[in-house]
Amino acid sequence: MSSTPQWYLIRTKPGKERWVRDQLAVTVPEVFLPMLKAKMPRWGRLASSIAPLFPCYLFAKLEIAAHYFEVKYLPGVQGLVSAGNDPIAVPEPIIVEIRRRGVNDIVEIPDKAFDNGERVRVVLGPFRGFEAIFERYLSGAERVAILLSAVQAGGLRVLLPASALAKCS
Repeated sequence: MSSTPQWYLIRTKPGKERWVRDQLAVTVPEVFLPMLKAKMPRWGRLASSIAPLFPCYLFAKLEIAAHYFEVKYLPGVQGLVSAGNDPIAVPEPIIVEIRRRGVNDIVEIPDKAFDNGERVRVVLGPFRGFEAIFERYLSGAERVAILLSAVQAGGLRVLLPASALAKCS
């Protein structure tokens, strides 16, 4: 077991991520609980909500030899993510990248730019200049399906990157 502080992934009981974070913050050098801000359905409407980005998990930077049993047997902890009996150290660049994607450890999912049935204009690629009706997002916001509304197209369904579209004014 290493005696230099490294990042480890701690598995918590459901809903105990914040409590475990607060308890560990007193005894280990650094604790990281990335959060996600997203719009979630609540009482029939969308409301902003902040919840753990990885439910039931948080990161802790610690000297595993000095803190292993203290962390493993902390109430609310189910264990350290391990390979066999050995906890797996999380590479520092992973922590850096997650932190880079958020502000104050909160990652935010932006609102979708287009609504189903909305009129859009293709601004990039071979269909540039065509107007279409936005159909839906495919695999997140990277790919979208549209229905071209040109006379020749006759309602042709086309898949494009979301960045190739703009709202009609």
